[in-house]
Amino acid sequence: MSFFKTTIHFQGSSKSLSLKLPNWSFRAFFAVRKVITIGLLLLFIQAGIIYTYQHFLGKAVQQRASLDTELQGLQSHLLSLDQNMEFLFEEEDLVYAKFGLTATDRNARELGTGGVIDPLLQLIWATSPTLELADALQEKSSQLANKILMNQGSFSSINNYILKQHSNWQSIPSISPTRGRYASPYGTRTHPITGFVRMHKGVDIANDRWTPIYAPANGAVQRAQFSASLGNFVAIDHGNGIETKYGHMQQCMVKPGQFVKRYQIIGYMGNTGLSAGSHLHYEVWVNGTTVNPVNYILPNDHSIE
Repeated sequence: MSFFKTTIHFQGSSKSLSLKLPNWSFRAFFAVRKVITIGLLLLFIQAGIIYTYQHFLGKAVQQRASLDTELQGLQSHLLSLDQNMEFLFEEEDLVYAKFGLTATDRNARELGTGGVIDPLLQLIWATSPTLELADALQEKSSQLANKILMNQGSFSSINNYILKQHSNWQSIPSISPTRGRYASPYGTRTHPITGFVRMHKGVDIANDRWTPIYAPANGAVQRAQFSASLGNFVAIDHGNGIETKYGHMQQCMVKPGQFVKRYQIIGYMGNTGLSAGSHLHYEVWVNGTTVNPVNYILPNDHSIE
């Protein structure tokens, strides 16, 4: 066995210490030092990794807490939207009821939810409640989006119906065509000029000559001509089988084929044709049969709009 010898001198003393050690102890010393150095280095690296992990873990926890708060706020907002939509649906049902229409089925609006949940998804939700909340919010938002799309069609349908009805209402003669005194009613009477008893197919409204005469509803002028019995005469087709006629005008202000609107002046009161004084002879025809015009005149100058 080989040895190495070393002498240790003590400072400030004449004494010294001689050591004789085998070579393997010297090699063992350096090996131990190397192991300790590597161990300290690994310990330092581990401490750095633990610190970094805890730092990012803390950040992740904070971000998840912030995300949970945002998702809960979004959940409250979606619930509020859902409640507001339910209120709108109730208002929509009232509109349908007012017009005698069948409202949209409430069950169809819910668009069917639920069903079997994938076990793997259940496991993911169990380990991550935030992900479960996010999936629930996504499903709820999809439901609301589908409800909106579905009810856009419903509102469009009722809107088109109302527009059609509004157009029909504007074509119903619902106002008095002129101002004046009702001189002769609808029904059988003795004609003031000929003396014959016959059906009076309209009403006579008396007033001064040149009193304005208005269209009682929207329509197209069918005739504007002179008649031996009715003098200056106008007939307006309002659609839906309704027609109005005006006689004894002083002057016509419309032409055949012209479209007129309610309250538009179509002529002026006069005394033309077989007439005993200045007045308007006004008739209303429905599906080819005369009706009492008074039944189509709303009180207090109201009109169907």
